[in-house]
Amino acid sequence: MAPRSLKNAPWRDDAIAAVRTLKAGGVILYPTDTVWGLGCRADDAEALEKLYALKGREGAQPSLVLVDAEGLLEEYAHPVPEIAWDLLRESAPESRPMTLVLPGGRDVAPALLAEDGSLAIRVVNEPFLQFILRGIDVPLVSTSANLTGHPTPGHFSEINGALRNGVDYACATGRDRSGNVTSSMVKLDAAGRIEILRP
Repeated sequence: MAPRSLKNAPWRDDAIAAVRTLKAGGVILYPTDTVWGLGCRADDAEALEKLYALKGREGAQPSLVLVDAEGLLEEYAHPVPEIAWDLLRESAPESRPMTLVLPGGRDVAPALLAEDGSLAIRVVNEPFLQFILRGIDVPLVSTSANLTGHPTPGHFSEINGALRNGVDYACATGRDRSGNVTSSMVKLDAAGRIEILRP
């Protein structure tokens, strides 16, 4: 979407409110490119701790992060195997979103990294998400909007009331959308070997 048309986007005020909340260290409830998600700035360890407490998540269970451009992969992971670019190039925009788990995650809260130092990251193309990401200028944490161990809600109305009331901001955009399709997940090591974590 062209910058000029963003001024008239129906979700613009909603996205601005989300950006302000995130910049202030808050946790938001928002529609991702897959399911409804809980999010905070990926570099804010305190906000991430609050998010995990809200979700009831314990232990080392890292969440994925969203970025708005392929070029940012190299800012938050090193090395980025060549096969990663091939996978992104071959995945059509209308197909199921794909999360890449890349080696050498960096410049994010330590709790987002797996034991081997890898980081799960997904490039998003939806204007609403891109606007938020460009507004905070760091990756956005994305974990499904459900209490740990409970089903992933397919609609905003199915999200647990404690989560809806516990976040600092709940986006109005996307509340009429249904669906609970998660992304596929592919792990790559430094040599470019592929492990399918979620088909």
